[in-house]
Amino acid sequence: MAEQITFLSLSNSTIGSTSDFHSNVCKLIDGATPAALHIEDLYPAYKTATGTLASVVNRRTAFVSTEALKRADQRRDRGCGTTINVVNAFKNSLVTAKSEAAAFLAPQLAPYRGIGHHEYSKQTAEVKGMLAVLNDPANADAVEALGLTDDVAELAAANAAFEELFAQKAAELADRAPVSALDSAEVTRDANACYEKIVQVVNAYAIVSPTEEINGFIHDLNGYIAAYALIAGGSSKPSGSTDPEEPEKPEEPTDPEEGGGTPGEI
Repeated sequence: MAEQITFLSLSNSTIGSTSDFHSNVCKLIDGATPAALHIEDLYPAYKTATGTLASVVNRRTAFVSTEALKRADQRRDRGCGTTINVVNAFKNSLVTAKSEAAAFLAPQLAPYRGIGHHEYSKQTAEVKGMLAVLNDPANADAVEALGLTDDVAELAAANAAFEELFAQKAAELADRAPVSALDSAEVTRDANACYEKIVQVVNAYAIVSPTEEINGFIHDLNGYIAAYALIAGGSSKPSGSTDPEEPEKPEEPTDPEEGGGTPGEI
Protein backbone atom coordinates (compact mmCIF):
# COMPACT_ATOMS: atom_id res chain seq x y z
CA MET A 1 0.00 0.00 0.00
CA ALA A 2 1.32 3.43 -0.93
CA GLU A 3 2.58 5.73 1.79
CA GLN A 4 0.26 8.70 2.32
CA ILE A 5 0.45 11.89 4.36
CA THR A 6 -2.16 11.57 7.07
CA PHE A 7 -4.77 14.25 7.67
CA LEU A 8 -4.14 16.88 10.32
CA SER A 9 -6.84 19.28 11.44
CA LEU A 10 -5.28 22.56 12.48
CA SER A 11 -8.59 24.19 13.39
CA ASN A 12 -8.05 23.60 17.11
CA SER A 13 -4.39 24.60 17.09
CA THR A 14 -3.19 27.96 18.31
CA ILE A 15 -1.58 30.25 15.80
CA GLY A 16 1.78 29.61 17.45
CA SER A 17 1.46 25.85 17.15
CA THR A 18 0.26 26.14 13.55
CA SER A 19 3.20 28.35 12.68
CA ASP A 20 5.63 25.93 14.29
CA PHE A 21 4.12 23.02 12.38
CA HIS A 22 4.48 24.76 9.02
CA SER A 23 8.06 25.77 9.85
CA ASN A 24 8.92 22.14 10.55
CA VAL A 25 7.26 21.03 7.31
CA CYS A 26 9.42 23.54 5.43
CA LYS A 27 12.52 22.05 7.04
CA LEU A 28 11.47 18.60 5.88
CA ILE A 29 10.85 19.89 2.37
CA ASP A 30 14.23 21.60 2.28
CA GLY A 31 15.83 18.34 3.37
CA ALA A 32 14.05 16.24 0.76
CA THR A 33 14.22 19.06 -1.82
CA PRO A 34 11.14 20.46 -3.58
CA ALA A 35 12.24 18.85 -6.85
CA ALA A 36 12.25 15.35 -5.38
CA LEU A 37 8.74 15.96 -4.07
CA HIS A 38 7.54 17.50 -7.36
CA ILE A 39 6.43 20.72 -5.64
CA GLU A 40 8.87 23.22 -7.16
CA ASP A 41 5.99 25.46 -8.26
CA LEU A 42 4.09 25.23 -4.97
CA TYR A 43 6.87 25.50 -2.42
CA PRO A 44 7.86 29.18 -2.86
CA ALA A 45 4.33 30.34 -2.01
CA TYR A 46 4.17 27.95 0.95
CA LYS A 47 7.52 29.08 2.32
CA THR A 48 6.50 32.72 1.97
CA ALA A 49 3.17 32.08 3.70
CA THR A 50 4.97 30.23 6.50
CA GLY A 51 7.39 33.12 6.97
CA THR A 52 4.53 35.62 7.06
CA LEU A 53 2.72 33.54 9.67
CA ALA A 54 5.86 33.38 11.80
CA SER A 55 6.20 37.17 11.60
CA VAL A 56 2.66 37.56 12.93
CA VAL A 57 3.31 35.19 15.83
CA ASN A 58 6.56 36.96 16.69
CA ARG A 59 5.54 40.53 15.99
CA ARG A 60 6.78 42.97 18.56
CA THR A 61 4.44 44.20 21.24
CA ALA A 62 6.72 46.89 22.64
CA PHE A 63 9.16 49.45 21.31
CA VAL A 64 12.81 50.02 22.08
CA SER A 65 12.24 53.78 22.15
CA THR A 66 9.30 53.78 24.57
CA GLU A 67 11.23 53.87 27.85
CA ALA A 68 13.86 56.25 26.49
CA LEU A 69 11.08 58.54 25.27
CA LYS A 70 9.46 58.46 28.70
CA ARG A 71 12.72 59.38 30.44
CA ALA A 72 13.39 62.20 27.99
CA ASP A 73 9.89 63.56 28.57
CA GLN A 74 10.38 63.46 32.35
CA ARG A 75 13.64 65.38 31.98
CA ARG A 76 12.05 68.21 30.03
CA ASP A 77 9.12 68.18 32.50
CA ARG A 78 11.58 68.87 35.29
CA GLY A 79 13.24 71.59 33.26
CA CYS A 80 9.95 73.38 32.59
CA GLY A 81 8.81 73.03 36.18
CA THR A 82 12.07 74.25 37.65
CA THR A 83 12.19 77.34 35.44
CA ILE A 84 8.63 78.38 36.17
CA ASN A 85 8.99 77.68 39.89
CA VAL A 86 12.15 79.77 40.09
CA VAL A 87 10.41 82.69 38.40
CA ASN A 88 7.43 82.44 40.73
CA ALA A 89 9.64 82.13 43.81
CA PHE A 90 11.66 85.22 42.97
CA LYS A 91 8.56 87.39 42.66
CA ASN A 92 8.80 87.70 46.45
CA SER A 93 12.57 88.18 46.52
CA LEU A 94 13.94 90.97 48.70
CA VAL A 95 16.47 91.69 45.99
CA THR A 96 14.80 94.29 43.82
CA ALA A 97 16.55 93.27 40.59
CA LYS A 98 15.35 89.68 41.03
CA SER A 99 11.79 90.50 42.03
CA GLU A 100 11.47 92.86 39.08
CA ALA A 101 12.94 90.27 36.70
CA ALA A 102 10.52 87.65 38.02
CA ALA A 103 7.57 90.02 37.74
CA PHE A 104 8.60 90.75 34.15
CA LEU A 105 8.88 87.07 33.13
CA ALA A 106 5.99 85.58 35.11
CA PRO A 107 3.11 86.74 32.90
CA GLN A 108 4.98 85.68 29.78
CA LEU A 109 5.47 82.17 31.17
CA ALA A 110 1.97 81.84 32.62
CA PRO A 111 0.59 80.02 29.53
CA TYR A 112 3.13 77.25 30.07
CA ARG A 113 2.20 76.24 33.60
CA GLY A 114 1.30 72.56 33.84
CA ILE A 115 2.47 71.66 30.34
CA GLY A 116 4.17 68.59 31.80
CA HIS A 117 0.72 66.99 31.95
CA HIS A 118 0.00 67.52 28.27
CA GLU A 119 0.36 64.94 25.51
CA TYR A 120 3.78 64.50 23.98
CA SER A 121 3.24 66.36 20.72
CA LYS A 122 1.42 69.27 22.33
CA GLN A 123 4.09 69.65 24.99
CA THR A 124 6.85 69.65 22.38
CA ALA A 125 5.26 72.65 20.68
CA GLU A 126 4.64 74.36 24.03
CA VAL A 127 8.23 73.91 25.19
CA LYS A 128 9.36 75.52 21.95
CA GLY A 129 7.08 78.44 22.71
CA MET A 130 8.43 78.69 26.24
CA LEU A 131 11.99 78.63 24.95
CA ALA A 132 11.15 81.37 22.47
CA VAL A 133 10.06 83.55 25.39
CA LEU A 134 13.16 82.78 27.45
CA ASN A 135 15.50 83.32 24.49
CA ASP A 136 13.88 86.59 23.45
CA PRO A 137 16.61 89.27 23.56
CA ALA A 138 14.15 91.50 25.40
CA ASN A 139 14.11 88.97 28.24
CA ALA A 140 17.83 88.24 28.34
CA ASP A 141 18.56 90.50 31.31
CA ALA A 142 15.69 89.06 33.35
CA VAL A 143 16.77 85.47 32.61
CA GLU A 144 20.33 86.28 33.62
CA ALA A 145 19.22 88.11 36.77
CA LEU A 146 17.42 84.97 37.95
CA GLY A 147 20.37 82.71 37.07
CA LEU A 148 18.37 80.76 34.51
CA THR A 149 20.73 80.96 31.55
CA ASP A 150 22.07 77.41 31.97
CA ASP A 151 18.60 76.05 32.73
CA VAL A 152 17.25 77.46 29.49
CA ALA A 153 20.10 75.87 27.52
CA GLU A 154 19.49 72.48 29.17
CA LEU A 155 15.75 72.71 28.55
CA ALA A 156 16.39 73.34 24.86
CA ALA A 157 18.71 70.32 24.72
CA ALA A 158 16.15 68.16 26.55
CA ASN A 159 13.39 69.09 24.13
CA ALA A 160 15.63 68.42 21.14
CA ALA A 161 16.56 65.02 22.57
CA PHE A 162 12.89 64.21 23.02
CA GLU A 163 12.14 65.14 19.41
CA GLU A 164 14.91 62.85 18.19
CA LEU A 165 13.53 59.92 20.21
CA PHE A 166 10.02 60.69 19.01
CA ALA A 167 11.28 60.38 15.43
CA GLN A 168 12.82 57.01 16.32
CA LYS A 169 9.46 55.86 17.70
CA ALA A 170 7.78 56.90 14.46
CA ALA A 171 10.39 54.94 12.49
CA GLU A 172 9.75 51.85 14.63
CA LEU A 173 6.03 52.19 14.00
CA ALA A 174 6.64 52.50 10.27
CA ASP A 175 8.77 49.35 10.27
CA ARG A 176 6.14 47.46 12.19
CA ALA A 177 3.15 48.68 10.18
CA PRO A 178 3.22 45.94 7.50
CA VAL A 179 3.11 43.17 10.14
CA SER A 180 0.60 44.99 12.34
CA ALA A 181 -1.80 45.27 9.42
CA LEU A 182 -1.83 41.53 8.82
CA ASP A 183 -4.93 39.59 9.81
CA SER A 184 -3.88 36.55 11.82
CA ALA A 185 -6.76 34.36 10.67
CA GLU A 186 -6.20 35.20 7.01
CA VAL A 187 -2.47 34.58 7.20
CA THR A 188 -3.12 31.24 8.89
CA ARG A 189 -5.62 30.24 6.20
CA ASP A 190 -3.10 31.09 3.48
CA ALA A 191 -0.40 28.90 5.01
CA ASN A 192 -2.85 26.04 5.58
CA ALA A 193 -4.13 26.25 1.99
CA CYS A 194 -0.61 26.14 0.57
CA TYR A 195 0.17 23.14 2.76
CA GLU A 196 -2.93 21.27 1.58
CA LYS A 197 -1.91 21.73 -2.06
CA ILE A 198 1.50 20.28 -1.32
CA VAL A 199 -0.06 17.32 0.49
CA GLN A 200 -2.27 16.57 -2.51
CA VAL A 201 0.65 16.57 -4.93
CA VAL A 202 2.98 14.51 -2.74
CA ASN A 203 0.27 11.96 -1.99
CA ALA A 204 -0.52 11.64 -5.69
CA TYR A 205 3.12 11.01 -6.60
CA ALA A 206 3.42 8.55 -3.72
CA ILE A 207 0.78 6.45 -5.49
CA VAL A 208 1.80 6.76 -9.14
CA SER A 209 5.56 7.22 -8.81
CA PRO A 210 6.83 6.50 -5.28
CA THR A 211 10.49 7.11 -4.50
CA GLU A 212 12.67 6.72 -1.45
CA GLU A 213 12.72 10.50 -1.02
CA ILE A 214 8.94 10.80 -1.19
CA ASN A 215 8.32 7.90 1.18
CA GLY A 216 10.94 9.19 3.61
CA PHE A 217 9.38 12.65 3.57
CA ILE A 218 5.91 11.21 4.19
CA HIS A 219 7.22 9.05 7.04
CA ASP A 220 8.88 12.00 8.77
CA LEU A 221 5.95 14.33 8.18
CA ASN A 222 3.49 11.83 9.61
CA GLY A 223 5.57 11.79 12.77
CA TYR A 224 5.16 15.55 13.10
CA ILE A 225 1.47 15.27 12.30
CA ALA A 226 1.01 12.77 15.13
CA ALA A 227 2.85 15.04 17.54
CA TYR A 228 0.88 18.17 16.61
CA ALA A 229 -2.39 16.23 16.73
CA LEU A 230 -1.63 15.45 20.37
CA ILE A 231 -0.89 19.10 21.06
CA ALA A 232 -4.14 20.19 19.40
CA GLY A 233 -5.95 17.63 21.52
CA GLY A 234 -4.57 19.13 24.71
CA SER A 235 -1.64 16.83 25.44
CA SER A 236 2.00 16.93 24.44
CA LYS A 237 2.47 13.16 24.79
CA PRO A 238 0.49 9.94 24.73
CA SER A 239 -1.70 9.28 27.77
CA GLY A 240 -0.02 7.16 30.39
CA SER A 241 3.43 8.65 29.84
CA THR A 242 5.34 9.32 33.02
CA ASP A 243 8.05 11.50 31.56
CA PRO A 244 8.60 14.10 34.31
CA GLU A 245 10.28 16.48 31.90
CA GLU A 246 7.20 17.00 29.78
CA PRO A 247 4.13 18.91 31.02
CA GLU A 248 0.78 17.21 30.50
CA LYS A 249 -0.89 20.24 29.00
CA PRO A 250 1.63 22.69 27.61
CA GLU A 251 0.44 26.20 27.17
CA GLU A 252 0.62 27.21 23.55
CA PRO A 253 1.40 30.84 22.71
CA THR A 254 -1.44 32.83 21.26
CA ASP A 255 -1.39 35.64 18.74
CA PRO A 256 0.15 38.60 20.60
CA GLU A 257 -1.68 41.88 20.53
CA GLU A 258 -0.18 45.07 21.88
CA GLY A 259 -2.01 46.59 24.78
CA GLY A 260 -1.56 49.25 27.40
CA GLY A 261 0.30 52.43 26.72
CA THR A 262 0.25 55.82 28.36
CA PRO A 263 -1.40 59.07 27.38
CA GLY A 264 0.46 60.84 24.64
CA GLU A 265 2.29 57.77 23.39
CA ILE A 266 1.97 56.64 19.80
